[in-house]
Amino acid sequence: MKIRPDQIEGVQPEQTQRKNKAQEPGQAFGDLLNQEIAKGNAPMAPVGVAPPLIVNPLIAAEAATATNANAVDSAVAGQVESVLDKWDNYAASLAGSESGLKSAYGTLDEIANEVAAIKESQPNLDPGLKSIVDELETLTATEQFKFNRGDYV
Repeated sequence: MKIRPDQIEGVQPEQTQRKNKAQEPGQAFGDLLNQEIAKGNAPMAPVGVAPPLIVNPLIAAEAATATNANAVDSAVAGQVESVLDKWDNYAASLAGSESGLKSAYGTLDEIANEVAAIKESQPNLDPGLKSIVDELETLTATEQFKFNRGDYV
């Protein structure tokens, strides 16, 4: 393919426009950054009397409720941690021989019972903790299905 001079002439004005646009004062990133920094360093207007602080009485009630909820959530977090430990035991027993399948199924039943107990005893959990418990329930049901289907035999 040959490049002809008439093709180059169409591209040259576009390139010069780009160069001129980049060289315009106040348009480069550095110029804009310097302007914003200068605005931030400008002396502020004298500070007058601060507006009165309005305290919402409901905030104190929420704080008391949050403390109780945090205690419940930490107890549930401990239960979830024990379930996760049992998942480790389950994985280790699956990695063993076929005799480990009986103990693995027993561990899986324990996990299912504990997750069901957590969900039943604490229906109003923190959203983050609730998602973990829901994920554990889904994982447990999936593993029970795989186990009953015979995937590990």
